[in-house]
Amino acid sequence: MKSYLLVPKESIETQAHPGVRGTEQGERVLQRTTALQFMISGRAPDMLRSLGLRSATLPGRLPEVSIPPTSSKKKKAAGRGRRNEVQVAVNNDGPVMAPASASNVGTYRHMPLIGATMAHFTSEQAERIAKEELGRDFEFIPDTVQLTFPGPVSAGQLGPRNRGLSSLVNREWPEECGVNSAHAQGIKGAGVMLGILDTGVDADHPEHQERIIQFRYVSLFPNSPHNPARDVRGFDPDGHGTHVSGIAAGQFHGVAPEVDLYVASVIESETIRTSLGRVAAGMEWLLHQFSRPENSTRPAVVNMSLGFPVQSPQGVSEMEYRLNIRALQTLLRRLVDANVLPIVAAGNGGAGTAGYPAAFPEALAVGAVDFARRVASFSASGVVNQRPVPDVMGYGVNVYSSTERRCNNQAFYERMSGTSMAAPYVAGLAALYRCRSPDLTALEVRDLILDNTLKLSKTPVGRGGRGLAVYK
Repeated sequence: MKSYLLVPKESIETQAHPGVRGTEQGERVLQRTTALQFMISGRAPDMLRSLGLRSATLPGRLPEVSIPPTSSKKKKAAGRGRRNEVQVAVNNDGPVMAPASASNVGTYRHMPLIGATMAHFTSEQAERIAKEELGRDFEFIPDTVQLTFPGPVSAGQLGPRNRGLSSLVNREWPEECGVNSAHAQGIKGAGVMLGILDTGVDADHPEHQERIIQFRYVSLFPNSPHNPARDVRGFDPDGHGTHVSGIAAGQFHGVAPEVDLYVASVIESETIRTSLGRVAAGMEWLLHQFSRPENSTRPAVVNMSLGFPVQSPQGVSEMEYRLNIRALQTLLRRLVDANVLPIVAAGNGGAGTAGYPAAFPEALAVGAVDFARRVASFSASGVVNQRPVPDVMGYGVNVYSSTERRCNNQAFYERMSGTSMAAPYVAGLAALYRCRSPDLTALEVRDLILDNTLKLSKTPVGRGGRGLAVYK
């Protein structure tokens, strides 16, 4: 059994374009569908279905996939053969594979908003024919390379773990960062959609229970029919995603407490494993949520605290790894195309360890400083393909936020450190800017953040980006 992400080669090789177009009146029109339309992407689901793969499409508003016409003669030819065998009939439209009643050749999941299709083959014959028919136009990217999030690190101080509904009296954000000033002006992120790809979120934690959180769990094997993605009440066995969500949007401690939260659980809580296909499924779900009629004109931000190293991990070929890297960059381009600002944690490996997706130019890469504006020793930095990382810094040392609840419903708050904490701080700032000026494009908001920073004194070159991101 093999799983692939099928991405049009044209999509991988094409640079992103802004997803917002100006009208003759100078007004902004927010297009939530991708600005680049690759019509060829629709060939993959048609072909896979003709081979007998069953659709495992994500629930939601998806376009119909046309069924290639087949004549009765072709159907008859395809029906000959022994039971449980897959028969192939070749015509001018390509091979048509009809599975026997007890046969299952695999499943596919079409993701039109990111322009990709996941395919899970249980038949070597179907896999071979699909590669022959689609290989010229599509990259078949094995969904085997594991990603991990840059998990929280020890910073020499464990904060108080408050039980019950207790929390800090006030938010800890320093006056210099502008968060308190924005809140005093009534700018708290209302009207902005904030997507988070992480371990999940505890929707019933006191920090989050007053809002409705749209939540999707994407399994470790997102293309398997036995592990379907599902929309349920938000949960988070790890606590990392709940902490990230609390920093960006928590009711009592968040930077932008009035945003609408959309959380996709794409990282296993115990093993912190994920995959390209899992991230792709999470992104597709986010874009479908953002493109609903009631959301299509609203600004959006996505926070990602996960990453690839620069070098291929042990046991993965360099070629296969590069394919995964290129496809991951394509996914980020689709977010930018859709006027969504992707904000990514730089990583926790220290100087010289910058990786992906932070190293992609489409991402706003965030490093970590403490509340005295000193760069954290663990904060990743470096130059990858002539791109310096990080772009900006955020508070990421001993940051106070929500974590898990016990079975008796006692809620916990905790201090964590890491660029995983710095990224949602910046994502919250981006939400404040998009709340104040919803007509700005994602790239214009990115420029606002980069242009409004506080300098970091006595910081080695390349370690601190443009400086500390603040709201002005």
